[in-house]
Amino acid sequence: MSGQDSTCTEKSKGLIDNFKVGFDVWMQEIKGIFSRLLGNFEVRQLEKRLEKEYALLGKLICDDAKGDSELCRKQIDFFKDEISKLKKEQAAKRDVKHRDNKRKMDL
Repeated sequence: MSGQDSTCTEKSKGLIDNFKVGFDVWMQEIKGIFSRLLGNFEVRQLEKRLEKEYALLGKLICDDAKGDSELCRKQIDFFKDEISKLKKEQAAKRDVKHRDNKRKMDL
């Protein structure tokens, strides 16, 4: 009788362990999705700001304001650099995730 009880508890422990592992995997996927969403949101915001700076630069060039247009050009360069850095960072994260997934599949 005790042999049957131990197999029953082992099965229930296995079920609970499987549930925990599944939940952990699900949480990691949710975190990854939110991370990508936030990264994409940040890039979009910077791109919108870059467009505004280009519009401002066009107005400043028409008004012939040299000092302000230089500042605007510096801002544009900054936003371009920041956007490219963020996109490279996101690509690197994707590459790492793909490598990790491939390693797990090989095991």
